[in-house]
Amino acid sequence: MLRSSKVIVPREIGIGVLGYSIGRVHAHAWRDLAEVYYPMNLVPRLVAISGRTERLVKTEAAKFGYEKIHSDWENVVRNDKVEIVDNCLPVALHPAPMILGASLGKNLFCEKPLARRASDAKKMLDAAARAKVKHMTGYNYRFLPAVKLTQQMIEGGELGEITFFRGSYLTTNGTYDDPKTPMRWQFDPSMSGYGALGDLGTHAIDLARFLVGEVSAVAGASTTIIKERPVSEGSHKKKRVKVDDTTVATVKFRRGALGVFEASWLTPGRMDYLGFEVYGTKGSVRFNLERMNELLIYLNKKQNRGYNTINVLRRDDPFMKQFWWNQGGGFGWEHTFVNEFHHFLVSISEDSPVGPQGATFLDGYRNCLIMDAIANSARTENWVHIQQ
Repeated sequence: MLRSSKVIVPREIGIGVLGYSIGRVHAHAWRDLAEVYYPMNLVPRLVAISGRTERLVKTEAAKFGYEKIHSDWENVVRNDKVEIVDNCLPVALHPAPMILGASLGKNLFCEKPLARRASDAKKMLDAAARAKVKHMTGYNYRFLPAVKLTQQMIEGGELGEITFFRGSYLTTNGTYDDPKTPMRWQFDPSMSGYGALGDLGTHAIDLARFLVGEVSAVAGASTTIIKERPVSEGSHKKKRVKVDDTTVATVKFRRGALGVFEASWLTPGRMDYLGFEVYGTKGSVRFNLERMNELLIYLNKKQNRGYNTINVLRRDDPFMKQFWWNQGGGFGWEHTFVNEFHHFLVSISEDSPVGPQGATFLDGYRNCLIMDAIANSARTENWVHIQQ
């Protein structure tokens, strides 16, 4: 005889996705959520997708089961069945859909960085706050087991007082290190805001804030190494590149620690190196996204035998209990989005805060303030202080 138990009757919640590049990763995560986290109060349904190229929009719609396709993002935002607007468009197209979505009472998810400049990010934050809707910025690496375990160790005092943080995001972004790679929106500041700083460095900045706290001042330097690129594939006509290929910054944290940020998409040999090191008075940890299920921990100063490498895949590790595969079976990059979206859905269904675990539009705005300060410092060659 089966024991009676409380049955959760889930409600479908409509998702509208703007864009199909990182948008396909989002669609994959929305679709897989119920498989991993069932039972759930809210089950996502892919209602509509928009994109510039009809052929690609149709392909994504067929692949993931969208009900509607549009060439104009506004039609997705205004769709009555869409309750969450998921913005995966180029950075310059982040503010308008989110501000319109807020005015219509939609919940808002926006990929990083939140905007090209902090002034635009502030408008998005203000619109979401006025509408009292849930809002989240796509800093998915907060939902890695190793990152969450590091945060728990810091908050539990295991590392002591934090004295130094080093955050790096180094890649080649496919073929960015090839001068023949043509211009695309990432190389156009009117669309992207910044180059490697905005595409990659924004993640290192977010992890620094998530783990160590607010940044008070920065001193930055940037360079553009490939100064011209073909206007299109195979073209002999070239256009000047006006974004950074590499940016570094020295950082002061409000709690007294110092730090370093590094971002570059011209680092041959680095596939997807998002690394951080956190040093405290009692120990330290090191992490590398290319080995995302491992965390290097040093706590025993008496033995002084260097780091112990642990696999963050046990059932009692963050995000692993009952939700993922067998212990030790592995955790992948795409799963961070599943965890992230589940957190967002729980915040909606339970009317609970998105932060501090999830990054809100406030976090996205603070991140933009730091990037603006780094870029300003690189231009003036001076320290720049960041407003509280």
